[in-house]
Amino acid sequence: MEPLYLDGQIIWIHKQETLEEGEIGVFFLDGDAYVKKYHQSDCGIQLISLNKKYAPIQVTSGSTLKTFGKVVG
Repeated sequence: MEPLYLDGQIIWIHKQETLEEGEIGVFFLDGDAYVKKYHQSDCGIQLISLNKKYAPIQVTSGSTLKTFGKVVG
């Protein structure tokens, strides 16, 4: 999640199962863990990186998505 969070940096999360639009959270998606911005629209859910080198990840109906919590620091 560079430039906001650097590789290897420790982050604090508030454990919760849901996030609101635009909040940054820790997610488990199809066997991989991510720190991404949550985006939900009419097209579905996307996990968005703040690093422009990475494309948004579309969460499909067949995906397994679990939200661990909201990044708070």
